[in-house]
Amino acid sequence: MTGVSNLLNIGNNAVRANQVAINTTGNNIANSNTAGYVRQSVRFQESTPFDYRPGQIGTGAYAQEIYRNFDRYLENNYLSQNGLFNMWNEESVIMQTVQSTFNEANTDGIHDQLSSFLQAWTKLSTNPGSTAVREDIISKTQNLTMLYQNANQALADTKREMNEYINLAISDVNEIIDKLADVNQEIAKSYNPPSNNCNSLLDKRDALVRELSTLVDVSVQDKGPRDFKVYLKEGMPLLENQTKYHLSNQGPFYENDCKNFTGELHFEGSSAYEYTMEFVSPTEFKVSIDGGKSWVTDSKGNNVFTVPPVGEKLDIAELKISFSGDGLKEGDTPYFDIGDKFYIVPKDSVFWHEPTRDPINVSKNLDMESLGGKLGAYCEVRDKRIAKYEAQLDALAESLIWEVNRIHSQGAGLDGFNHILGTTKIERPDLALGSDWQTYAFHDRLTEGNLNLHFYNDKTGEPLLSGSLNFNPAGNPPENFDPSKHSLQDVAAAINRSFVDDNGRQLVTATIEGGMLQLTAAEDVEFKMGSDTTGLWAALGINTFFGGDSASTIHINPNLVDNPEYINSASIDGQTEGNIGDGTIAQQIGKLAEAPIKITTVWETREESLLSYYAAIVGNIGSDTRNANFNADYYQTLANEAETQAQSVAGVNLDEELTLLIRYQHSYTAAAKLISTADQMFETLLGLKQ
Repeated sequence: MTGVSNLLNIGNNAVRANQVAINTTGNNIANSNTAGYVRQSVRFQESTPFDYRPGQIGTGAYAQEIYRNFDRYLENNYLSQNGLFNMWNEESVIMQTVQSTFNEANTDGIHDQLSSFLQAWTKLSTNPGSTAVREDIISKTQNLTMLYQNANQALADTKREMNEYINLAISDVNEIIDKLADVNQEIAKSYNPPSNNCNSLLDKRDALVRELSTLVDVSVQDKGPRDFKVYLKEGMPLLENQTKYHLSNQGPFYENDCKNFTGELHFEGSSAYEYTMEFVSPTEFKVSIDGGKSWVTDSKGNNVFTVPPVGEKLDIAELKISFSGDGLKEGDTPYFDIGDKFYIVPKDSVFWHEPTRDPINVSKNLDMESLGGKLGAYCEVRDKRIAKYEAQLDALAESLIWEVNRIHSQGAGLDGFNHILGTTKIERPDLALGSDWQTYAFHDRLTEGNLNLHFYNDKTGEPLLSGSLNFNPAGNPPENFDPSKHSLQDVAAAINRSFVDDNGRQLVTATIEGGMLQLTAAEDVEFKMGSDTTGLWAALGINTFFGGDSASTIHINPNLVDNPEYINSASIDGQTEGNIGDGTIAQQIGKLAEAPIKITTVWETREESLLSYYAAIVGNIGSDTRNANFNADYYQTLANEAETQAQSVAGVNLDEELTLLIRYQHSYTAAAKLISTADQMFETLLGLKQ
């Protein structure tokens, strides 16, 4: 169509197209502060011209589509940096809270109290007869154990909070995935370019993915509105178009990777570490907490463990392991093939679910960057940071308890004993005290040797008898204590036959009460403990200073609080004398401030002083906090830069929009003028007819 009619159509299409452009620009301006909104533009398309003499005649233009100004590459870069920022920022916030628990700068913490506690023993060594110094030791001990327990409780509370945050984060991830699947379904139904590009739905989808990236590190595969997939960094899909995959937080479990063993492994206890058991012989295995890179050792440095018989339990780091199975009766030893493995996960873990296969543990032996986002930070803090600090604090408390008790149990206070009851309960009194199947604390620290008792008239203090325990039932030759051989029953029997005076009177009677060793002196007799090269008195809780075996259970022996005179300072010499001025035992305890002692965690054994080891714990916490702070700042800068780049394409620039508005307004006015001109031309033609 040529002539005036074509001119009128050109003007009409131009008015419509510029009206769409003005509306789109207005919508951009209105949504300039709307989170997740992507700037929209109108694509103008030239209408098809037609051939005519003297040449092709144009038919104007029309608004072909309204499209989003969106760059997937820039958006994916932002998603990656945003996930890392949220991960490090969340860890930074949590670590600052943890660090405040161990703040030694502004308050008297464990380091100062531990130092004061050991100094008090040094003071007692110079004034061993003082009751006031003993009461000061009690006060300082109560302060120290309270700080241990408070620090341990603070870490436990943080771990519990991390579990709650993990559950909430997983719930949020699943909710977002559900919403994304619903949006994808709406897009699949509605997408009909160019009349409906679903721009608002695409904005909603990308905003949800951004929200998801704060929780976990995700990658997006976008091949068009109807082909949109979201993956975890490890490659597991969370969304494939309208198919969704969920995460869950599941409790402790183990995996059997054995060729022929069809029985059950049982474990007690919890740990932030994942254990790999690998069999090196039919009845022996190694244990790793880092996927086989290194191997756990026991207190003696051995890294090969023996399979416990059915009905027995084996202590391995923080767990107790046992086996059962069809055809196996109590006392039977299960057999395995070399290379058989068990994977033990004694904690809650994040699982990915696919309907057609078993769930996959996506947090197994991974660092937090593999999971990313806030969820990765929560898992990292719980499983690596808090777990490490708890283990170190427990190792420090355990070593303090053992070393003080080992020394204190060989000493004497101001009074002797007529009766004493051990504080350690032995579940198997008939089993060798050093057996791998014993489950009480410190059973693995016992050594072969001898231990002494000294007896006095409790009225005059006159020495009556002094000697070592003889574990030979026949009497001669004398036999020392052997932890791999002698049970608690054997200890009681040895005590009962070892100390008989010239008149045939048994000076002390040993009995087992509720699994605890009890010593009762004969009438008018008192006894004091002598040297012990085995650690038996300390392990059984006889004449000990501390109770407990960890930061959560450490406490002063209640008997000492009520009877400070039993706080030991003296060592009984070979002439059965413990002089009032003897402070040997107190001096030895005081020297623990600087003495290197063995401190063992599941991943290492170190020889270091108690004060130095605790200072290292505080230093590690400070270093981890600074590292988290630095990375939070660093990735915030990268995330901000990535957002700036993405917004340079997708964001609304008001100055630019106002310029476009004026441009489209002028075009609209010109198009309207074109219609007016065409109308006048029609009027002129109609006037010719008259």
